[in-house]
Amino acid sequence: MPARPFTRALFALVFTCGILGGSMAAASLPPAAEEHLVDAGSYRLFFRIIRGEGPVILMEAGGGMHSGQWPDLMARVAAETGATVVSYDRPGFGQSDLPDIPCDMREESDSLWRALDKLNLDAEVILVGYSYGGWMTRLHANDHPDRVAGIVFIDPFNCEFVEALGVAYCDTHPMMGAGELAELPSDELTREQRANLRMMAEGLGPKVALMRETRVPEGIPVRLISSRQQFLPEAEEHAAWHAAHDRVVAAMPGAILVEATESNHGVPWQQPDLVMQAIADVVEAAAQH
Repeated sequence: MPARPFTRALFALVFTCGILGGSMAAASLPPAAEEHLVDAGSYRLFFRIIRGEGPVILMEAGGGMHSGQWPDLMARVAAETGATVVSYDRPGFGQSDLPDIPCDMREESDSLWRALDKLNLDAEVILVGYSYGGWMTRLHANDHPDRVAGIVFIDPFNCEFVEALGVAYCDTHPMMGAGELAELPSDELTREQRANLRMMAEGLGPKVALMRETRVPEGIPVRLISSRQQFLPEAEEHAAWHAAHDRVVAAMPGAILVEATESNHGVPWQQPDLVMQAIADVVEAAAQH
């Protein structure tokens, strides 16, 4: 992990600053990837797409991250599954517009699906969500159950974890709260900092209230990859992270827990073969469903 202090939220923290050693910024895009800036209603969303056959695999980046998280894995998923693979930048991040409206998870999910509809990519979707992207993935699946064919959660942030520690505890945690961003004058914030602050401004309470009511559709294949090496500062937090993943899987009939024993939170880069296998398994299971 980087030597600098953690000053960004867990779901808005690019843990990969240390985990990736800068590889995310240096990674090149797949040569066949299309790029689109799509009007999603109140703002435009940026997409990268590798065209294929069969299902659409939608990759949701971690909090504070964007489609630049995925180039190497995106290309590999496309090559090994033959599917259409899509990544995008959530509002304010990467090349998507930074809205001047408050962050609302459901509104952002609706905007994504409006854009997918315009791209004709909104049917037979397999969702792959990392960290905070796992939360968004669950919301997508809840709101569009007839369009979601399978899910891979990669070390997902979740309500069970927040509720185990308490919302107030998480909101004031150096890796989960707005921290120093909320104290800085707005005119001193970079665009990325404004996007992160917008995402975190109301704290976790409203997000937990929304996400607590979501359900994953029954009967679809689900894999949840859970990191097993400590990355949170306290042992109790580490235990709560694992226990929450166990509870999430237990509440979804047929879901399978995959332990990433060689990874902390940087599972996609520390164990890409494990992630690739989980995606391939869900694609195969969805085809047989």
